[in-house]
Formats: sequence, C-alpha cells, structure tokens
Amino acid sequence: MIKSQTYISRDPGDTFAFGRVFASSLHGGEVLALYGDLGSGKTAFVQGLAAGLGVKQTVNSPTFPIMNIYTVKNGKVKRLCHIDTYRLASGGELSEIGAIDYVGAFDTVTAIEWAEKAESLMPKEIVKIQFEVIGENERKITIVAK
Repeated sequence: MIKSQTYISRDPGDTFAFGRVFASSLHGGEVLALYGDLGSGKTAFVQGLAAGLGVKQTVNSPTFPIMNIYTVKNGKVKRLCHIDTYRLASGGELSEIGAIDYVGAFDTVTAIEWAEKAESLMPKEIVKIQFEVIGENERKITIVAK
C-alpha cells in the first residue's frame, strides 16, 4: 500500500534515488499522476522509478512520441508505461495512440507527466505526485494516495 508523504529532494540525483526506492512499493496496476512545472523533477523521478523496477533501457521523457513502454522483470509488474501529455491539447488524444490499453492494467505501472491533461482517462484510484521547485536544486515531492 502506498502512503501519502512529502519528500525534500536536494538535487536531481536525490529525486532519481527517491523514485528508485518508491518503485519497491509498486505491484502493478498503479497509475502515477505527476504534476509540476517544467524542470520540477518529474522525469528524474520516472527514471529512478524505472531503475527500481529493473528497466534496462535508457528512459527519457516521451515528449514527442507521447508514450514509451518499457519491459520490466519485477514480480507481477511486466511493463512501465511512461506518458508525457505536455504537447497534447486534450487527454482524448491518448486513446488514439492506445494508451488506454495500459493505464491501470494489472501488470503495468503507468506514470503520466502533465497529468492534468489526462484526468478524464484516469481510473478513480490514482497516486497523485506533485513536484514543486523550492530552491535552485531543491524540490518538494508530495505523494497523495487516493
């Protein structure tokens, strides 16, 4: 079970490490809704998350392809679906690229950057993660499990 918490990251490496540790709380089916301004740490967190899940490929923000699927070999979790809605006009466009097939799937962890654009596609139970810039390198990461 994921618990609500707040974490202060001192730099991008710290954000990565937090994502890596956070991955150990995931079992598949989770939808992580990531909110925060550009440069607030969302991608560094997902990169750490991927490392913690055992993803071997390089993980970059899918700003242009919109969605990347990574193979995971970690218990019941078989895939990490990383979505970046920054360039989308609405969440409806995600249906067109097949994202709906992954969001909430029992063997998939889905991380959605700029989640406010995709709220209409999200299941009721999500993990909301807010990233806030509080200093030149410091970030406040707030996790709200719903």
